Amino acid sequence: MHPAAWESLHKATLELAKASSIKQRLTDAYSRHLKDLTAAELPGTVRSDFEALRLRMTEVPPLRGETAVAATVRKMSIDEADACAARIVCLLDALHREAGRSEGVSRIRARGELAA
Repeated sequence: MHPAAWESLHKATLELAKASSIKQRLTDAYSRHLKDLTAAELPGTVRSDFEALRLRMTEVPPLRGETAVAATVRKMSIDEADACAARIVCLLDALHREAGRSEGVSRIRARGELAA
């Protein structure tokens, strides 16, 4: 995993915590921090979830002067926007868990190498 991927999801999650409407927070979180992130920058365990989010966030063709993200979020219900926001938080959580597993495996290997 690229450190930039973790940072992008972290910043997107912080964006979701701001005081504005869920649709505005979701649009800003995705547009500012996730639109340029690729699934290849993420561990294999979360790539499909991220790709599903990317497709969901860009599925509506934009009107003149707006982005596909803005058009898509505009058409979402509040519950749909909530679900996408939750998916972003879950992706960050999954990265933390993945990093913890990797770190734990590295520590075990290091102890094994030291004992050998």
